[in-house]
Amino acid sequence: MIRDSSAKDDEATIPQSPIVRHLGLIKVMSVIMAILIVAALVVIVVTIYSRLTAMEQNLETRQSEIILPEGAHVSSASLGEKGQMLLLIEQENRQQIWHFDRSARLQRQIELRTSTP
Repeated sequence: MIRDSSAKDDEATIPQSPIVRHLGLIKVMSVIMAILIVAALVVIVVTIYSRLTAMEQNLETRQSEIILPEGAHVSSASLGEKGQMLLLIEQENRQQIWHFDRSARLQRQIELRTSTP
């Protein structure tokens, strides 16, 4: 028995390397990193899927109605790169520029008036 206790004393006095001392912490950190990598991959896949389905929905034809004020008419129309639309509306002694987004919602209405001296 004396021999066994002296062997244990020798093992206790031998310095352990930092890796062996912190092996449990290293294992926990590696598991956490693996979970974070999987979570990041899931976020990437979901983002790609949502963008692809959004593109498919944007390809559908939409019908919208724009109601002009009485006595007004559209003198010019133009489309932007992202589906935006500009209309030049003429009415009596003034003009208006209407800016619509891709879903036909009025974003801005700019009024141009001619001054009479």
